[in-house]
Amino acid sequence: MSTVVIDIIKSISNISDAAESELTSMIGSKFVQRGAYLLKEGETCSHIYFMQFGFAHQFKWKKDQKISNFFWTNNDFVTHMISFLTQTPCSENIEILKDSKIYALSYADLQYMYKTYPEFNHFGRLMLEKYFLEIAGLGELSKITPAQKRYEKLVEQRPNLLQLATSGQIASYLNMSQETLSRIRAKRP
Repeated sequence: MSTVVIDIIKSISNISDAAESELTSMIGSKFVQRGAYLLKEGETCSHIYFMQFGFAHQFKWKKDQKISNFFWTNNDFVTHMISFLTQTPCSENIEILKDSKIYALSYADLQYMYKTYPEFNHFGRLMLEKYFLEIAGLGELSKITPAQKRYEKLVEQRPNLLQLATSGQIASYLNMSQETLSRIRAKRP
């Protein structure tokens, strides 16, 4: 049931009973198995997802290697924000890395909610601010040198990734080789 999503939305911003009722009727849920894609390069992101539990990453192909650049886990909203907001094809992929339960709301339904229930705009603004801050933090993370400091910042900010992501995914996310990551990890107590 989509009450999980409604509870998260209401913890972020107040919405009316009418908005809650209509939103509940629009949200669908499904289990997605590891290895499935929510979005592939060249597709337009037509949904925003809420991940009740699971793990996913956004990545880009570089030759034959996946370069991870964003991760989502339990209680995260998942989407390719640029493609979703502009309704244009994306240049990246969103892959499920661990069996997940997700809820989906279409772009059209979200726009309807914004137009019909002005209080829902507050929630949308807060979500965009959260996303912007995460992206800005990632931009800052990529500028930190040396590589060891990037790793330490990741440990501080997102320690759960260390248990969920592979060393290859973490290395690509931190823009370093797996060998460099292994050396850094070997030095840590």
